[in-house]
Amino acid sequence: MEQDTVPLYHPVSLDREYLAAEAYRHYQEKHKKVISNFSARQKVSALEDFKYHITNLQESLAIHNPSLFIDYIRWAQVILMSRHLPMDYLPSTLAALNEVLKKELPSDFHAESDSIIKKGIAVLKEVPREPPSYITGENPRHAVAQSCLEALVAADREKAWTIIEEAVASGVPVQDIYLQVFQPVLRETGRLWQIRRLSIAQEHYVTASTLIFISRLHQQILSSGSITRRRGKVLVAGCVSDELHDVGIRMVADFFELDGWDTYFIGGNTPAQSMLEAVQDRNADVVAVSSTMASHIRVVHYLVRSLRADPKTGKVKIIVGGYPFTLVPDLWKKIGADAYAGNAGEAVAIANRLSPEIL
Repeated sequence: MEQDTVPLYHPVSLDREYLAAEAYRHYQEKHKKVISNFSARQKVSALEDFKYHITNLQESLAIHNPSLFIDYIRWAQVILMSRHLPMDYLPSTLAALNEVLKKELPSDFHAESDSIIKKGIAVLKEVPREPPSYITGENPRHAVAQSCLEALVAADREKAWTIIEEAVASGVPVQDIYLQVFQPVLRETGRLWQIRRLSIAQEHYVTASTLIFISRLHQQILSSGSITRRRGKVLVAGCVSDELHDVGIRMVADFFELDGWDTYFIGGNTPAQSMLEAVQDRNADVVAVSSTMASHIRVVHYLVRSLRADPKTGKVKIIVGGYPFTLVPDLWKKIGADAYAGNAGEAVAIANRLSPEIL
């Protein structure tokens, strides 16, 4: 869908370090017995937990929508249960933070934060110990995805690649491999890390291997000469500063290339100024930006504003994607983008509508 409302995103910057320290001190005072049983490492982690609470709270405040914070609470509860902390740890840390914010924030501002925090606490009763798997029978390629994941978890990259090669040789389109194999494999890997079934090293191995597979498939596509139609349109695709999860946007760039677009993929962790320059230098028709974490929304918002403000890039069409935008359906409107795409295929279809060919 195209933009039809005035952007409503208003960045909120709470003093995270100070508020987290105050909330942690307040928690210590109220839960001395719990804290006394914490190791030095657990005490450090508890302070970091308060910082995460604040980071995600301020993003919900910025859009006047509790969805981002509530989703974070669901995610955090699973993580914290895997750390074998007391069942009331998360609600009690949220309550401590709320008490501090009541004293530190203006009354009208605290009224909204209070409402969001209480909604977060309320959902804790519904959080399962383990989220459901992302590889299900509803996926027509679930067997390929499961086999590929099992091989990668076993650190057998070439076996996983053989599984992919055989699927492609049997007639499975590359686009389906991306969306029905790689995407659920990566999501399931994240879930397994969340419940401590996989280590960070294993998660990184799966991600790195997936990028290798994407590069191999991309090279096969180019060498096969199957891309015969050129649209004469240019895409710049990447992720903003500090956003390191760039596999999804790489898939998006490949889908555009398969559709005949000239693509300029610049990967993750790209400063706004560098992305702005890339859009100018390439005379891009569309820029695709991905963000997987709520804490990066403000940077995407800054990039959108920068693109709009520069006469050289003011007319470029901006498509955003990533988990926060899926979670909050109108978030793309709030930050001033032209559209949101739920996956690579949608991104191509939307771009062709927003930037039609000149016949």
